[in-house]
Amino acid sequence: MDKYSLKDYYLWKLQGDKVYVLDINGDIAGVEDLIEGDNYILVDMLARNKLVNAEKVGSRLLEFAEEYAKIKGKVFVIVEALDTASGFYKKLGYKEVSKRYDKEWGMLTVMAKEVVTNKNNNELLLQAIHK
Repeated sequence: MDKYSLKDYYLWKLQGDKVYVLDINGDIAGVEDLIEGDNYILVDMLARNKLVNAEKVGSRLLEFAEEYAKIKGKVFVIVEALDTASGFYKKLGYKEVSKRYDKEWGMLTVMAKEVVTNKNNNELLLQAIHK
């Protein structure tokens, strides 16, 4: 969370992104920025507030994103993970799909998790990551 300011979160909200906050006893424990695609939800940003003593903040935020995706009729939740975080996502059932370079963050691992099983999911996933 230390890379961005509160102003950044408000600007994302104004752009139409869905920004969700995990509140624990009145403190912001974590925040995620969700972008809705045709058949997926992209977790564009997931951050934990290290100043708040809380467990499983990232897992709880991802669980919310997955439930939100189901409610919205989406097939996948997609994340773009730094190398240091890809193990965390794998433990939660996310699978590596591809890699891409971002000028701000460097090499990212694109990972996806199916939230609705469908025989056409592989084709839909390829469409989603190539947009």
